[in-house]
Amino acid sequence: MRLSSCQGLLVYDEAGRKLGHVFDFRCRGAPVNRRVRDDADVTTLVYGTVGLLERLGLREARNCEAQWQDVVAIRDGRIVVRAQGGRQRRG
Repeated sequence: MRLSSCQGLLVYDEAGRKLGHVFDFRCRGAPVNRRVRDDADVTTLVYGTVGLLERLGLREARNCEAQWQDVVAIRDGRIVVRAQGGRQRRG
């Protein structure tokens, strides 16, 4: 699966609460020629309106991100993430 196919998908927590759309990903690994290496590890996904504002460089989005390890499922046009005790807020 390519990350680009996940961009724009809706993000829900395990309780079924809608958190927002995926707007960006963070990866570990040095970029090569302005592209992420094929072996880079995805660490975080950024979602919601605040996530979009961060992507545009207008705001920092620490409250609207989920660790990639907390992704439970990707199916039916949505990404389901494990709830983290209120760490994830709607965007």
